Amino acid sequence: MLSKVVYSLWSVIFIGLLTTYTCEVRATANPDVFIYTEQQQDINLFQVGTLLAASNDGFPRSSSHIKSWLDNKRPQSTTTYFGGSYWLAVELENQTQLDELVLFPYNTLVSRIETRVYDMTDPTMIFARYLTGGIEKNEFAFHYGNKITLTPGKRYFMITKYESDYFYTPPKLVLKPYTDYFSQITAENMIMMLCFGVGIALGLYNLLIYLGARDVTHLYYALFTACWVFAWSQFFHIPDQIFGFYSPHLHWVGFVLIPLTNILFFNSLLKLKESFPRLSYASFVLATVSTAGVPFAVLWPGFGFIWATIVTGATLCLGLYIGIRSWMSGFKPARFFVFAYLAMAIPNMVGNLTNLGVLPQITIDLYLIGLIGTALDAMLLAFAVANKFSILHDENVELTKNLEQKVQLRTQELQHLAEELRDASEAKSRFLANMSHEIRTPMTSIIGYADGIILGDIKPHERNHGIRVILQNSRHVLGLINDILDMSKIEANRLEIDLVETDLFATIANIESLLGKQIRDKGLKFKVEYQFPLPDWIVSDPIRLRQILLNLTANALKFTTVGHIQLVVSCSKEQLVIKVKDTGIGMTDAEQADLFTPFYQADSSISRKYGGTGLGLNISKSLAEKLDGDITVHSHVGSGSEFSLNMALYTPERVRWISSFEEIGESTIKELPSQCQRNLVGEVLIAEDHPENRELIKRILERMGLTVTAVENGQDAVQATLDHQFDLILLDIQMPIMDGEQAIHIMQATGITTPIVALTANTMKHEIDRYLKQGFIDHIGKPIDRSEFSQKIASYLDIEMHEEVNLPEHEFEALKQVYIDGLKAQRMTLNKQYTQGDIDGFSQSVHMLKGTAGMFDCDTLYQHALKLDKALKADRVILDSELVLNVLNEIDEILHNSRSKEDFHG
Repeated sequence: MLSKVVYSLWSVIFIGLLTTYTCEVRATANPDVFIYTEQQQDINLFQVGTLLAASNDGFPRSSSHIKSWLDNKRPQSTTTYFGGSYWLAVELENQTQLDELVLFPYNTLVSRIETRVYDMTDPTMIFARYLTGGIEKNEFAFHYGNKITLTPGKRYFMITKYESDYFYTPPKLVLKPYTDYFSQITAENMIMMLCFGVGIALGLYNLLIYLGARDVTHLYYALFTACWVFAWSQFFHIPDQIFGFYSPHLHWVGFVLIPLTNILFFNSLLKLKESFPRLSYASFVLATVSTAGVPFAVLWPGFGFIWATIVTGATLCLGLYIGIRSWMSGFKPARFFVFAYLAMAIPNMVGNLTNLGVLPQITIDLYLIGLIGTALDAMLLAFAVANKFSILHDENVELTKNLEQKVQLRTQELQHLAEELRDASEAKSRFLANMSHEIRTPMTSIIGYADGIILGDIKPHERNHGIRVILQNSRHVLGLINDILDMSKIEANRLEIDLVETDLFATIANIESLLGKQIRDKGLKFKVEYQFPLPDWIVSDPIRLRQILLNLTANALKFTTVGHIQLVVSCSKEQLVIKVKDTGIGMTDAEQADLFTPFYQADSSISRKYGGTGLGLNISKSLAEKLDGDITVHSHVGSGSEFSLNMALYTPERVRWISSFEEIGESTIKELPSQCQRNLVGEVLIAEDHPENRELIKRILERMGLTVTAVENGQDAVQATLDHQFDLILLDIQMPIMDGEQAIHIMQATGITTPIVALTANTMKHEIDRYLKQGFIDHIGKPIDRSEFSQKIASYLDIEMHEEVNLPEHEFEALKQVYIDGLKAQRMTLNKQYTQGDIDGFSQSVHMLKGTAGMFDCDTLYQHALKLDKALKADRVILDSELVLNVLNEIDEILHNSRSKEDFHG
């Protein structure tokens, strides 16, 4: 509906303007004398005179030649946009008491108007000649016109010639009393100067604001006012009357540029690109088209008048439509914009409809009406700009208040965060101090006993005791490192949980076997209480569950000196609840509130007296949450503590609910996977490419009472399975000729169902998952932990597990010496591959070295090889040469120590 109204308005304006400028110039052919009275001073002389076509001859020489002159002229009814000339002949009689009159051509722009007045009562009287127009010097400021003398009662013949390069509107010519005319033009000039003053003042003001604030809205407003001031100045004869410069080629330049500046202005004012992007695009298209007509308007003023009429009318209608849309959308400054456009549209409509003849002719200067409308438009647009920036100011004030509040709030948050960071820093400082103590203490024992064994301070029969001390303290350090790694994984949200079927009673029994003796050795009672019924199997992560219970129980052991420690296992409301109760020192409420914070210990003296890192409980709580559970604590100072692990209870399909101790033994045997359910005996196939590794693993397996077949690659392993049947197969992953992954695929294709375990130094979870998907039943990481290795082998074979599966020292030393002797050749191979750029071969050699070094207790070499192997996997192109040198130098160090030892014994 809105678009139809605007479209109708545009149609009326456009058709009215176009029709007006193509209308006939009517003049009556009435030969009667025009009787001029004061009541007829507004009569257009073109309505009472005769319009004649111009010819090459001039004016009549005297009044007696007028008749013959008229006979030689032909009537003319129209004018063209592109100029020409014509005559107006009027015979009149002054019936007023006034002799001073003004011949006033109004609402028009022409180059030259020449008028000659002949006294018809006295043929001998010389005619009076008058000139006005754009190229002539005018008698009155900013107006065309001539002061003439007509004696009352006399008859005159007045001939006027219009000459111009252009005709924009139908010409109008009136006779006005001089005093009335002077009063009229004085008032009009004052209004005109006021309008131009408003435009210039507002334009300069906004330009200054732009220079200070750099807001383009003010710049576009200043350009818009400059365009309309320049445009209207042409129609009020300001350039020629003030500056003495007259050029019709500049008449329409300002009006043709108004659409461009106006469109730029209202796009910025109304934020058109954000609110109505399509209308914004359409307006810029119109601005481009309008501006393209500037050169033609300069060359042909007649074309400029047509073009300016079309583009300004289109801009007016589009702007009015956009302003109403913006106002309706809630943008308050748009209301001033709409009123401004109406102020410009209405005067132009009145003028055009008057010229068209729809409205009666008026003697008011229509150009002045248009100028007044444009000045009002500029003032209302200034109000729109002011209103916009008033709203922005209010928004900025509100934003400033909100910002101050936010800054204050953020400052408080930062202060709180700074306090937390300070507390965390202090906690980590305490943690580092505790870690230093926790690591240095066992390392003292490890280094002391190791030095004693190397230097011979420890007697041969005491070496086993020293080795056990080293092993015990090494495992303690390993536990500390594992805690730190778990904490880092928790903070990075990378801690992984592996949910599998878990034997609940075996897990609890494992806790009892690991800590029960230590608890009793401290003089404490230890008891496990089962509150039946309980499930025999649950779905959980057995390693993480055991870690939680070990942490809670070890914590109870640490802080309990007298009394007892008790584990209570129960089920309640689909939850498994395991409580660890002690009669230790207890805690205050404040200490309980921060108990699960990383690096926290209730008092700094606790770490000195009891040791520990302050990570165990935080790790346990995080693990419990990963298992859909939580840990709570209830404690009183001097009365002990109770930690409760509450977990969501998930059970497998084959779960059995146990109601008594007697039923526990019936469900302790876990069913092996289908491929392992037969009763196995002890024949093992091992495929390992490194000879010393292969021999060492073979000897460990033989010490367990197993029959071992050892081969050096996957191809030989496949052939061995075709020639013989084995009860367990151990496959190294990386081997020459055929690796372990290729070998297992061929073995599966031949129908082998023997359990196959992967031997690999690649122990990342995603790599292990890939091996398991390929058919490996399990994996054993390198370097091999002999205790874990023996337990895994025993779990898949029906053999009796011995506590001591290590090789005799002299046998292990002999194997180690063989391995060291082979390091020289390995070093030469590594150096050759590295210098020749054989990165594939170099990577395989480093990976093999990593797997073997740890097997023969070359721990430093293992660490260097491990770092180099990781670097090669991360980036083979850019490799740190220092890592390579560390490996080569460590091999040289091992070879040097071996030669020194041989020289010493020799």
